[in-house]
Amino acid sequence: MWGPMLPTKPLSKCRWSTPGRAEGQTLVEFAFVAMLFLLLLFGIIEFSRALWTWNTIVQATRAGARYAVVEAPTGDDAQIIKFVVYYDPNGTTSSQPVVPGLSESNVSVQYLMNDGSVSANKSLADVIQISIAGYQFSFLVPLFGAGITLPSFSTTLPLEGLGAS
Repeated sequence: MWGPMLPTKPLSKCRWSTPGRAEGQTLVEFAFVAMLFLLLLFGIIEFSRALWTWNTIVQATRAGARYAVVEAPTGDDAQIIKFVVYYDPNGTTSSQPVVPGLSESNVSVQYLMNDGSVSANKSLADVIQISIAGYQFSFLVPLFGAGITLPSFSTTLPLEGLGAS
């Protein structure tokens, strides 16, 4: 008696819950999430590269200033600039710069007096200042733009004598 009361056909499914439509919805959701994830990932990579570049330029000015303190009385400014750009006082244009795109034209050397004025004679100067200005940071991903110009970086150190007057 109970047998004829059970349905003989399966219940029909709703039109909007077919597996084909669900797969399409999942694909669209994945596309949105993947796009946001990749944007975030490339943003983190570019920000990390910018911080690495910033730190490397700061370290280059510091190393150049330390080199200049030792070599300034006898050294040539061109050698100091090459040391800042290539970490090699005899660096050539075929050498790799410490940061891609850094050139000798970005670096300046100034000999200053204690009051901050520029010294006319580098042997009478009290401090030396190494500066890097106008460096253009380029993004790898064009989505973020062509690049940005980083601010000026400088390191100032007192010149040391060897005890001779």
